[in-house]
Amino acid sequence: MDKKAKAFKLYLEGFKLVEIAQQLGVSQPAVTKMLKQFPEYHQEKERRKKENQEKARQWRNAYKKQQREQYDEEYEAMKREQAQAAMSLSRKGRLSNDALIKLCILHYDYNKQKERLVFNESAGKRPADLPRSVYVHKDVLKQFRSYTL
Repeated sequence: MDKKAKAFKLYLEGFKLVEIAQQLGVSQPAVTKMLKQFPEYHQEKERRKKENQEKARQWRNAYKKQQREQYDEEYEAMKREQAQAAMSLSRKGRLSNDALIKLCILHYDYNKQKERLVFNESAGKRPADLPRSVYVHKDVLKQFRSYTL
């Protein structure tokens, strides 16, 4: 079998031009020149082109779908976080004094005589929603101390 026929046969089997050139020991342009002599080459070339376009289209669609799903997940997480923040800031979902103090524990000092946490004015001006002082039971005081360490 001559090189032209072998090149065409390999091309029809699905080999790429580079692979055919390596097997025959010729350059890629030489393989192209050999294949152009066959009328079926152009039909096969068009078929491969359409097949590759379809694969590329499917890949792009899958990629876009993946990006949309990732965006949707991030959007839903952001909506949940925003809803939680809105509830915590709303008047209906008011935080307890203990929760407020846990969030701002660094601004409070413990007064042993009164057994209270007292707002430290050196930390800055006290916001209106923070209590000046809060009674803390000795058993509960341990959890507040863990925040100050």
